[in-house]
Amino acid sequence: MPYAPRRRPRLRRAKEEAEAEKLISDAHKLEEVGCFSIVLEKIPAKLAERVAKEVNVPIIGIGAGGGVDGQVLVCADMLGMNNDFSPRFLRRYANLYETITSAVGHYVEDVKNSDFPNEKEQY
Repeated sequence: MPYAPRRRPRLRRAKEEAEAEKLISDAHKLEEVGCFSIVLEKIPAKLAERVAKEVNVPIIGIGAGGGVDGQVLVCADMLGMNNDFSPRFLRRYANLYETITSAVGHYVEDVKNSDFPNEKEQY
């Protein structure tokens, strides 16, 4: 059997009471079968905190409030490398989209003008 890396299960949404109860039940089942952690994505903060208190594996949140054991913030998103993705839980610490777009544009222009590589940039 080929190697399959262990993935962290992601449990999403659960805005209705029945969904919330199922999410909690699923979290307990995942813990019972040996999961080393669970990611809760876009879960109401109070529910995520409840799950974190009820199970003994680390609960990692992405858009699930501060009452969990750890947080995920995708590096490319927090650095602002993508302008098209902007969920409520995303905090941008930089705007690299403009910097990267400008740098790539200058590179393309330099290559088209035969300015890159120049004499100093060759062996």
